[in-house]
Amino acid sequence: MSVLDFTKIASRPASNEDDESGSAVAGRFSSPPPSRARIVAAATRLIARRGDHRIPWPAIALEAGGEPFGVPPDWVEDASDLIDQCYARTAQALTDSLLRAETAPGNALDKLAAFLVAALEARRELGTLLSFRRGRNLPDALQRRLHERDMMVRTRLKRLLEQGTRDGSLARRNPDSACELILASLMVPDVAVTDPEQLIWDSELVELLLAALAEPHPAEPHHGDAHRNGV
Repeated sequence: MSVLDFTKIASRPASNEDDESGSAVAGRFSSPPPSRARIVAAATRLIARRGDHRIPWPAIALEAGGEPFGVPPDWVEDASDLIDQCYARTAQALTDSLLRAETAPGNALDKLAAFLVAALEARRELGTLLSFRRGRNLPDALQRRLHERDMMVRTRLKRLLEQGTRDGSLARRNPDSACELILASLMVPDVAVTDPEQLIWDSELVELLLAALAEPHPAEPHHGDAHRNGV
């Protein structure tokens, strides 16, 4: 089944349905459809849990708290647009978290802590953060967009990690490996958003990641310092 087919399948009547039964179903499920925000949030959670973008409309409607047999809103007919909006939520959350880190006071370790706290707050609010590297079954245009978002996040995060290597607050580790560790920890399939223990788990995750990445060492000398010392 193509990733673009789910609305056609969802809106297609069963072979034993006639006009009267269709009217009866429409009358029975007459509640308004969920809002756009709830539909996008529901589709995002399903993509994260299933690891598949081929999700039928009834599943999205149920996840969003709507009726499984209703007709999807017109804007949902473009599945590519819906999937793009799902990933856009993650991109915006990580962009906002990186901005908070980049403007936070202190050294790179302090800034990394600010990023992790902000990203986990966003994850609790949104329910999940999607991985940009799970789009191999998507159309080429969407794959390119996911790649651009992935590179944007990784470039800014690696810049922060490299700053920590220079100022001595973070360990001298491969920035690509450190970046992969951080993003893999953030992009888990499901989060117990309403569980009071989730905040405790997230706090412990921040401590574990910082402990893994923090290995204080002398700051790297500036070129001017090396020149004055005759190096």
